[in-house]
Amino acid sequence: MNMRNPLLVFALAWGLTLSVAAQQRRLEIPIPSTSASIFTIPVGKEGVMLLTQTGKNSYHVDRFDTNMDRSWSVDGTITEGLEYVTYSYDGRNVYLLFSRSKSNVYEVIKVYVGPGFTEKFEIHSVDKMEISQFKAFNDGIYIAGIVREQPILSYTNLQTRQNRLLNATFKGQAEVQAIDVDSVTNRVNVTYCVRKSRDYSIVVKSFDDVGKQLSEIVVTPDEDYALLDGRLSVLPDGTQLMVGTYGFRNMQSPTKGRIVQGLYICKVTENEVLPLKYYSFTDFKNFYSYLSPRDLERRERQIARKKEKGSDYKVNTQLLLHDVIQKDGQLIIVAEAFQATFRNQSNPWGYGGGPWGYGPGGGGFYPGWGWGMYSLNPWYFGNRGLYNNGSQIFDGWQYTHAIVAGINQQGAIVWDNSFEIDQTKSMTLKEKVKVNLQNDQLTMVYSDRGRLLSKSIKGDMVLENGTAQAIATGSAGDKIRRQGTDNLDYWYDNYFLAWGFQRITNDADGRRTVFYLNKVAY
Repeated sequence: MNMRNPLLVFALAWGLTLSVAAQQRRLEIPIPSTSASIFTIPVGKEGVMLLTQTGKNSYHVDRFDTNMDRSWSVDGTITEGLEYVTYSYDGRNVYLLFSRSKSNVYEVIKVYVGPGFTEKFEIHSVDKMEISQFKAFNDGIYIAGIVREQPILSYTNLQTRQNRLLNATFKGQAEVQAIDVDSVTNRVNVTYCVRKSRDYSIVVKSFDDVGKQLSEIVVTPDEDYALLDGRLSVLPDGTQLMVGTYGFRNMQSPTKGRIVQGLYICKVTENEVLPLKYYSFTDFKNFYSYLSPRDLERRERQIARKKEKGSDYKVNTQLLLHDVIQKDGQLIIVAEAFQATFRNQSNPWGYGGGPWGYGPGGGGFYPGWGWGMYSLNPWYFGNRGLYNNGSQIFDGWQYTHAIVAGINQQGAIVWDNSFEIDQTKSMTLKEKVKVNLQNDQLTMVYSDRGRLLSKSIKGDMVLENGTAQAIATGSAGDKIRRQGTDNLDYWYDNYFLAWGFQRITNDADGRRTVFYLNKVAY
């Protein structure tokens, strides 16, 4: 690969500015007023990489350190017609996945983060697969997806170029929910949700670093329940905990999506799955704290009446479960509540439409380069949001709040808390709230319409609630006229990384359209 330090990207210079806020540092990239595709890849203390398209068969990668200074740049080529899908970072190298929609041809670009050179690998796999998961581990590539409503899991060894399909056969329908690397046991755990009629169970298949299956765990619920998702965590003493969401069996259907009631936890030994513990959200202290005082009081009365009659109030919500956080002997679970919204077809643009819409790749103002991964399985999330509904069409996922709970080494929930998400909507269902655990303090942050909103907690105590700050721009007198996208991720230590597109005017400097990166300390 040809390494260089380009003077121009998109025929415009990169610019670096320090924001006026002491807690933010900002990198601004001028972009054309027509279209742009820039993809952000945080790599912890190694900095951040930016991937851009420079032609139909070429790309450009820049790496910046944590001070926003450029470390290196590299150019590369891909087969014409392939588009960026997603990436995987294994702590040492970044793997970029390129493909075209429903094709059997994939290219993986391995980026060596330290020295900044690349290798290209071509993979031929299943035709017409809608990709849902991509994970790299010791130069092994796992790609999961759906073909004709059936799950597919492929493994490719980049060094030997050997590719094979791994066992993903189930009675009923199934979907790969997560591919997790367990650095303790050097295993790859693949989690499936399996549905047969109204019966929902969780299956975890574990593989070694060459794709050989080592074990299979099947977790089934009690008769009246359905297990909707799960994550397997290995504690430092070797104890395995399965944590996920459950719902009432008779409330699940392909058209409504997963209707969640609470969390389940169980221990898994080498020989058996121990009995599940169920924690209804109606028993949480803070699940409904996002409601107004009047609505909260009414909800508590409804819950009390149900429990007096020996039943449980139906929570009737959908949740997006995050990966389990394990740090400093703590196990933290985070999930976000959401619901589908619709608009009248008379609105020509609707939410996220028009020239500043939210493309599926999340990279620019326009859909285009980067078609993204399949994320709306009809039976998993409910198919009402995928199609026209009479005079209405899908208008995005509305987030209401995030829940967070602490789990002890015995597999019991010891505290819970919540974080209101204020009228935030997204056309793609993805994690909005990002978290950072430092000692006993958990900071939750999300980005929305040019603002960063945060909450800090310690267990069920609130240390700082509902703090909001604007994403600082580069110059005094700046006015943000248009906010294209809002993206945020935890970066390293106590820093988060916010990025997106803005159109800015300034009486002194005129107008500019930029892609920004803001380093924010909490």
